[in-house]
Amino acid sequence: MAADLNASIEALTESQRLVLGGIVDAMKAGCNVRVNPDSDLCEEPEFSDYFANLFCIYHAITEHKFEKKSFEFAFKYACIASGWKSEINRNSSHQGEDVTRGGERFSLKTEGENSKTSFKISKFSEARFIANYKTEIEEREISSVADNDLRSKKLHILKDKREKELLPSLVKDFKSTVRHHLSCYDRVLGLKANVIEDEGLISFYHYRLIEIPKSLLERVLDLGVEDFRELRGNGGTSASVICNGKRAFGVTLDGSVEKITFTGINISECITHASFKVSVAVNGSKSHS
Repeated sequence: MAADLNASIEALTESQRLVLGGIVDAMKAGCNVRVNPDSDLCEEPEFSDYFANLFCIYHAITEHKFEKKSFEFAFKYACIASGWKSEINRNSSHQGEDVTRGGERFSLKTEGENSKTSFKISKFSEARFIANYKTEIEEREISSVADNDLRSKKLHILKDKREKELLPSLVKDFKSTVRHHLSCYDRVLGLKANVIEDEGLISFYHYRLIEIPKSLLERVLDLGVEDFRELRGNGGTSASVICNGKRAFGVTLDGSVEKITFTGINISECITHASFKVSVAVNGSKSHS
């Protein structure tokens, strides 16, 4: 095998050998891996090994962080490497699971926010129902009314409509959407990337495989209309999910792009399956600290 490998290397062009040399150096430098001993995902070492090796190869050729679609394929093949049957859902319009592992359905998320203690799901799901609650045009028309008293009266009526009619219906649609979305998969797994820089260059990435319990996300279904802030003209609003007297995370119904976002999910309430500190070899970083 070694002879075949050497022959294959000799057949490469100089530029190809240069790229391969960078990958070999990155593999030799390795990846600092920490595995949760209670993790069912990492029960077989091949699972975390696959991610570690892939991160090394990936960052031997680019300093850009891992993105969603790359994470989906990485998770699939890490599962296969550890002995599981795994498939990617190739229906891009499907709002449910991204990947299956055995009989379990996984929704995968990626995040690169600076915070080391929280996770943000930028797009939990689409929220096209928000379009039914937009009042921007009506508000602009009212603002153009010359008579101050009449304008004030119309604005008061619009505010009352938002509060008593539109917001309760929007919250109902929001809960229905979340309930349906959560029913379409069994587990939620995120890949969080934190950048470590040295003199302006990205020297390392700290990746963490973080599972957000569905039971935590299901807390949004306990929110009442009174928990949401005033409805805006674009149909957007937000609320805080409180658990044991503390803010667990935030919910935003983004009217500008019609999506649901979960912010500030406390990582201490989640399961960290594994973490990987990998050098960005393409920038010359070779060792771990």
